[in-house]
Amino acid sequence: MPHLATARRTAALAAALGLALATAGCGTGSAGTEPRGSSATAESTPEARAAASGGPAELPTFDPSSAVATYAEGFPEDLFPMPEGATLLASSASPAPAPENTKDSKAEPVPMTQVTLNLASGLSTEKVVAQARHILVGQGFKQIAAPESSGLTAQTAFRRVSRTKAGEIQESLVVGVLDDGKRRLASISGTVRTP
Repeated sequence: MPHLATARRTAALAAALGLALATAGCGTGSAGTEPRGSSATAESTPEARAAASGGPAELPTFDPSSAVATYAEGFPEDLFPMPEGATLLASSASPAPAPENTKDSKAEPVPMTQVTLNLASGLSTEKVVAQARHILVGQGFKQIAAPESSGLTAQTAFRRVSRTKAGEIQESLVVGVLDDGKRRLASISGTVRTP
């Protein structure tokens, strides 16, 4: 039984790390190209064959909207300052489409940014969630029901509503935590007003 639990934990950690890199904008090609494996299996790509034969392989590239071990350009650092005991793994910030309710309005839509912040912490899952709650409630967010956690140890969500000339603006963030047994991996992602 311990072997099965370890295998599940490893699989969940691998999925979370993949999600963290994906949401931080990790890619393998330039924008606008067809994703690898979309029309052929990974083994049939030239890079996979080269790697399997010991030849050169293309290294992954990062989207300009992401940064490793620091806040990405355009990320509102004051929105989510680094919690005590946490290590910043990656972050991203990119423009979000205008909200539906302002597209037909005469007022200019409020610029929004899609953000992701990935952290590691030695604190317990409960303390990591409590830190995030304290930071976000202090910024005017209210905790709301979270979507299904999809294998995460804990997940919660936050929303902040404000009124502007363009109408009601809703900002939302989801906080997910995965406990890998040695540390907690946390991801804070969503859409907020552009600073």
